[in-house]
Amino acid sequence: MQQGHFLEQIIASFSSRFFMKDFVLLNPKYFRAGHEKELADLLLVLNDTCIVISVKGTNEKPKSETKLKSWLTKRTLEGSKQAKGGFNWLSKVSFKAQDLWGETKEFEPNSLRPLCGIVLLECSQQPFGSIEFNRQQPQSNIPLHFLSLNDFLNVINCLGSIWDVFDYFSKRADIRHIFTGINQEQPVLAYYTLRSKDLSGLVTEDKAELCVSHTLHLFDNLAQYEERERLAGYVNAIVHELHTRNPLIEEYIPAELKGCIEPPDKRIAYLKMAAMLNALPISNKVWIGRELKSHLANLRGSGKAGCFAFKRVRTELVFVFAFFSRLSRTERIRDIQKMLPAALYQYQVTEGLAVAFDADDSKTGFDLIWIRDYRNSSEDDRRLGEYLFPQPTETLIADTFGRARAYRTE
Repeated sequence: MQQGHFLEQIIASFSSRFFMKDFVLLNPKYFRAGHEKELADLLLVLNDTCIVISVKGTNEKPKSETKLKSWLTKRTLEGSKQAKGGFNWLSKVSFKAQDLWGETKEFEPNSLRPLCGIVLLECSQQPFGSIEFNRQQPQSNIPLHFLSLNDFLNVINCLGSIWDVFDYFSKRADIRHIFTGINQEQPVLAYYTLRSKDLSGLVTEDKAELCVSHTLHLFDNLAQYEERERLAGYVNAIVHELHTRNPLIEEYIPAELKGCIEPPDKRIAYLKMAAMLNALPISNKVWIGRELKSHLANLRGSGKAGCFAFKRVRTELVFVFAFFSRLSRTERIRDIQKMLPAALYQYQVTEGLAVAFDADDSKTGFDLIWIRDYRNSSEDDRRLGEYLFPQPTETLIADTFGRARAYRTE
């Protein structure tokens, strides 16, 4: 039991570095017949979709090859049944869980749709090299995956965001039949990151070549992966600050907007804004981070302002990032209050989030405005939208390093 809980803490802590803390829920609990019960070891939650995770740790005593394979077979079946049980309880009970910010989240029955279940097998005795064993799993309409702990953490490390991890496991569901054991993830991850997000084209004969290509790719692009994390950090910094409501916000918020501020003891909108930004794919975070870095450098000390908007392909939400030099915080908030409706008009959506930056002082923090269900655009919105955002950038998509290219439908 102690070993299992130790592993859960490790996974939650590691995951929070990449998913950030908004999406990792540890030991969600529900009450039944007057007793508290555990729904899963871990839940990963993105919007109304979740991944149910069961963790199986060893007692760290060395095992013979035969006993190790027998242990893996037994724990895979046990963990799969637990994950399947979690699917069932998600539809029947309300439950509470804490994310890794320490925020308590409550969920009603059927409020989350399970994307899949994952059984994580901690195998420190042999963390590398394929281990084949007799896989036994119950029938399930919802996909059940099994991975070594090491492979799971490598997937997180490589993909770098909650959106990418959910996408990966949704695609992996189509090729579960190719796995004959654990420590077999590298060719799949290589195919996903280097060739195509559609994994149906992966063939067994290509696995060795894919492993070599992926290893070389990681070595050749080490500096770019480090830069990727630095640039994504611009967005992550906003997310982090949203979880600490500025206690002095009433001092600089425009008088006409004070009625829109949440009281200090309630930060629902703050947390939702944090999750909206944090749910972006890593490629989007990096692209935004590169633009943020450039605008801040170019406008510092200039006495000028600048902005850009970002909307993901096939989504109904636009982000606006605005930068101001030598302008008070109150006036910055007033300006983004005008910019965001203009972007909503120009991108033809009804929901948007605007972030204002002080280009002269990074210690000032950020100011945000969130508008939902905006349907009555004015003539001022139209004119400002056409001026500030003459060429909407939703036709651009980014690769894993945030390099933009034109989006084309096939």
